[in-house]
This record gives sequence, structure tokens and C-alpha cells, in this order.
Amino acid sequence: MPDNKSMVSVVIPTYNRQDLIIEAIQSVLDQVYEDFELIVVDNASSDKTLERLQEIKDQRVKIFVEPRRGAAFARNTGIAHAQGQFLAFLDSDDLWLPEKLAVQMNEIQSLPHGSIVFSQYSEFFNDQKAVTRTLSGGPHNLSVITMLIRTEDFRSLGSFDESLQVGEFLEWYARATNRGMNISKLDTVLSLRRIHPGNSVANARQAKDYLEACRSIINLRRKG
Repeated sequence: MPDNKSMVSVVIPTYNRQDLIIEAIQSVLDQVYEDFELIVVDNASSDKTLERLQEIKDQRVKIFVEPRRGAAFARNTGIAHAQGQFLAFLDSDDLWLPEKLAVQMNEIQSLPHGSIVFSQYSEFFNDQKAVTRTLSGGPHNLSVITMLIRTEDFRSLGSFDESLQVGEFLEWYARATNRGMNISKLDTVLSLRRIHPGNSVANARQAKDYLEACRSIINLRRKG
């Protein structure tokens, strides 16, 4: 059994990302902090995503295939298989900078249980011209790809809402803040979020789910 006292379980959900998934995974494998496992959950891709994943020769990478039920379900599957004491998330079209885990692990290990660490992130198009996003303000300026949390703290709050196709992180974050979790926001850019047509709110169902997540935030704040 691995020593999971300082191990990070990194969860990547993916669907039809044959052209981007390897770059995302490589950004995790290139981390300065090396005590991690990488759990990739494929939502039954119809392209060559799984074929690309099976070409990876690194024992830290674990691949699971499931029916297509959305990112929330895939992330929850990854969390269920996680063996590390800490959890981090990356989307299959985004990237981490090499020091991402090292910086955040240094921060969270100085904080008590019940803490979540976020960093800043930059957005980029395929021409790699990044625009820094500042983490001031509400949860709309946060991203799941910049989050680090203790696994037991995440599980105590409950899983991502699988009924939502988008906005599941906003709904989960609302629960976290309503519970009084300590939120630490680092000033450093440690993640890169790719902007492309495939990651936009593409249909009415997704827009409806996003609004539902926002309603959950409002209702939780009213109860608080």
C-alpha cells in the first residue's frame, strides 16, 4: 500500500479530448512535487482519447472508463478511487504550471483541517497569449482546476452534484462556504485555462444547469 500521508490524488475527467488530453496529463507528470497519483476518468469517448491514454507508460497514471454521465459523475468516480490524503482537479483541456502542487502543498500543510487552497489562473487561446484572472470577488472567479483540499474534508462536504451538467463546482463551493471552510487564495498563477468552443455553455440544458447551480448558492447563503 502506498504511503498516502502527503500524496495528492489528481482527478481528470475527459470526453473526446484526443488532441488535448496528453498535454494536460504531461503538465501533471511534469510537477516539481512528485508524490501524486493521476486518476483519469474517460466518459466512454468515441474518438481516440482512450487509445492515447493507454499509450502512457507511467505507473502513477490510473485509467477508468465509465458510461458518459458528465464531468461531475466522472470526478466523483475519480474521488472514489483516490488513495491520497489530498485532492486536486484538472480538466482535460487545461494545464498546470510545474510548481502548482509544490506551492499549494506548502500552503495547505500550514493550515488546519477544514481549509481549501486556491491559486490564480490565466486563460489562453491556442496562440498561448494569456490573460491573468484575479481571484478577488465571489466563486465565479474561482476554478476547480486551481483547488487543493484534504480528501477527508472534501468527502465530509459530499460529492459533486451529478444532476448538473455544468456549474457543479459552484454548487459544491457554495456548500463549502456555507459550512465555514477556511478559504486560502494564493496570489500566484499556477494553472492555465484553455478557451475554445468546446468549453463554452453550448446548449439550453447546460445553461439551465448553470442557473440552477447559481440558485443553490443563493439559497445556501439565505439559510446561512
